[in-house]
Amino acid sequence: MIKTRRAAHARNLVGPLIRSTYRITVHDSANLPPSGPVLLICDWANIAAPSVLKAGLARPVHVWAEGPAALPGPLLSITGDLAVPETRPGVRALRDAVSYLRADEVVAVCGPTDVGYALAVTGAAVQTISVDAPPTKRPTDPPARKSAITLSIGPLRHIPEHLRSAQPTRNVVRSANEWVRQLTTDARLNPRNPRELGPSAKGQMNR
Repeated sequence: MIKTRRAAHARNLVGPLIRSTYRITVHDSANLPPSGPVLLICDWANIAAPSVLKAGLARPVHVWAEGPAALPGPLLSITGDLAVPETRPGVRALRDAVSYLRADEVVAVCGPTDVGYALAVTGAAVQTISVDAPPTKRPTDPPARKSAITLSIGPLRHIPEHLRSAQPTRNVVRSANEWVRQLTTDARLNPRNPRELGPSAKGQMNR
C-alpha cells in the first residue's frame, strides 16, 4: 500500500507539470485495466519517457528503466525515488519490479529487454505502449516544449500457463522473453491507423 501511495504521489507531482509541457494524447486508454498487475512494454526509451508515462496513464506507474530513460535529469529527478529507474540494471531493479507486480501494481518497462523472470514468477498481464514523439538529436534530449506526444496502449495479453513458475528455469525465462519480444514486434508491424497517429508516425509509415 505504501508503494502504491508513493507511485500515486509521483503521478500527482509530475502530471500537471508534464501535461503543461507536452500535448499528450492517449489512444485506447480503456485497454489498461483499473486493477491488477500489468507489465507495460514501452518502445520509447527517451529520457522523458518515465515522466510522460506517469503523466499520461490513468493508473500510478512504477518505471523500470535502462539507458537514456534511466539517466537523472530535470524530467526524471522530480520523481526522486518514487520510480524504479536505475542507471545500471541489476538485481535491485528486478527485485523491485517483482515486488510491485506482486502488489498488483503497474510497472512500465523503458529499455530493459530481460523481463522474462519478473513475468514468469508473477504471471502479470502484459501490454505494449507505442509512443509517437518528435525525434531528438540524442535520446538524452527531451522533446521540445509543446511537442505532441501520442501513447497507444495495446490489448491486454496474458502469459501462457507453461511460462509461469515460482522458480523458472533459464529456458522458461528465455521463452518468456521471446514471448514478450514477439508481442512488441507485432505491435510495431501492426500500428494504429495513420489518420489516428501524429505527424511523425505518419511520415515513418509513408517512407
